[in-house]
Amino acid sequence: MAGVGAGSSKKFFAAILLGLILAIVLNRVVASTRQKPEDAAVDGGTRHLQQLLRGRSLLQGSSSSQGALLIDYMGANGDTSLQFSDLQATVSAFPAVQFIFPLAFAIDADASGNPQNGIFSPYWVTSLDSQSAQLFKQQNPNVKLMVSLAGATQYINDSNPSQPVNWYDPASIDEWVSNAVSSITSLASTYSLDGIDIDYETYPSGSASFTSCIGQVISTLKSSNTITVASIAPFDDTLSIYADLFANYASVIDYVNYQFYGDGLTTQSEYVNRFNTVAASFSSSSNKVLASVEVGGRGLQGNDFIGAATQLRNSIAGIMNWDVDHSKNSNPPFALEQSVATFLTSA
Repeated sequence: MAGVGAGSSKKFFAAILLGLILAIVLNRVVASTRQKPEDAAVDGGTRHLQQLLRGRSLLQGSSSSQGALLIDYMGANGDTSLQFSDLQATVSAFPAVQFIFPLAFAIDADASGNPQNGIFSPYWVTSLDSQSAQLFKQQNPNVKLMVSLAGATQYINDSNPSQPVNWYDPASIDEWVSNAVSSITSLASTYSLDGIDIDYETYPSGSASFTSCIGQVISTLKSSNTITVASIAPFDDTLSIYADLFANYASVIDYVNYQFYGDGLTTQSEYVNRFNTVAASFSSSSNKVLASVEVGGRGLQGNDFIGAATQLRNSIAGIMNWDVDHSKNSNPPFALEQSVATFLTSA
């Protein structure tokens, strides 16, 4: 076999070296185009953040999305035909919506209206019993139940059907808080409750201890894992009282169910402006104020309400309705819930 000369040898090795360099460069180019799973996750998160910054609403998410939320009070109007099962078709039709039903109301008073120093008893309709509450929860993972405390009035008898439920400053804050925590814990166990709602509406003797009492009750119930969710329900006359409670205990208050339907708002623009004003009193790191509607009653209704909610889509934590009892008797029944749920899950 013939040998290779010196010049040819140099050219040969130069060609080999060039080939190796090209191979290394090519491998690096190919590797850079192959995305690691964790890189894909980061890119996906970046795209999602960009979508949110472009105005895509949290209301468009899955069932875990905070904004796909409907809080719907029930049991306050004496209709003993009302059943949890009445809501089954609506709840099942919208699995991506978190439905929270506050039972209205538990009151720290006896049947004659005498204050009971923080010992709360149920005064919602008896047809919403503990066994059916537990079954309703078991059948519907997108349902939570709460107890709403106080309300505006208490039915005593036909001659005294609407006695005001007043906040009163207790003689001992510690004793009142202890009684409240104990009685609410019992209700939570009996009715499979997930949370409490605060709806004291009249303060004839002032509210000096309200923030301390209510804030301690919520904090204690949450720290013991008795409840996982808490809301407050102010309206115009009580705005400053609840704003003070929120300022001191915002970390344990999840939602603000402000009663916009009581503010005499007649147009979508009035509603939007009022919402923004109220929301400024309850500012936090996340949206906690809900838009609210009173089915068949005061305030914006139907498409006007949905129109206002659409304008506020990026600002609201969800929708609150007063109440299931009236919605059941609308035509068709529960049209409000279906309309709101459709809005909450719409693109």
